[in-house]
Amino acid sequence: MKKGILIVSLEMPASQIIDRLVARIGNVSLRSLAEGVRTESELAGMQRALSILRRSNLIIRDDLYDIQSICSVARAMSKSSMGLGVMFIDYIQLVRCELGKDGTREREVAEVSRSLRLLGLELGCLVIGITQLNEQGKARESRAIQQDATCIMTLEIDTEDNRKINIPFQRNGPCGVSTNLRFNGRIASFLNS
Repeated sequence: MKKGILIVSLEMPASQIIDRLVARIGNVSLRSLAEGVRTESELAGMQRALSILRRSNLIIRDDLYDIQSICSVARAMSKSSMGLGVMFIDYIQLVRCELGKDGTREREVAEVSRSLRLLGLELGCLVIGITQLNEQGKARESRAIQQDATCIMTLEIDTEDNRKINIPFQRNGPCGVSTNLRFNGRIASFLNS
């Protein structure tokens, strides 16, 4: 049985994530979804994608703003009949964590990072936290994100269509590996080069 997938998006509304999934799964351009599908194949692709998404164990939440709410929803989903296999957080620096008057921004982000790591261990699920990088390629606002991570992957833009995924660090595998991907902006999807 497939376990559930939880996407917590503070970066974009759930409707935009659904559009991207429909575009990718149904091979329908984002422009057609925005302006209206015009062909039979686009309509069939959209219907096929929506049918697949309806049958999936995918939950998208764009209304969870603090770490306590995220943990609560993840625990409830984990205990449900669908379970929880993986959760995505987009992105870590936007998640709030109240530390009181003495809490600095760095400590707040560090506590969010630590809580997500512990949550993944507690629930036995994969937690993928998206983070912004500074000019030096390090996680913004807290070094704790990199210290808590089991694996760090970075996305590098080579050209308009080419991207490179780098893995500078992982606890249980080789470091310094990379692979090239091609970005298809029409359906907002990464493909093997």
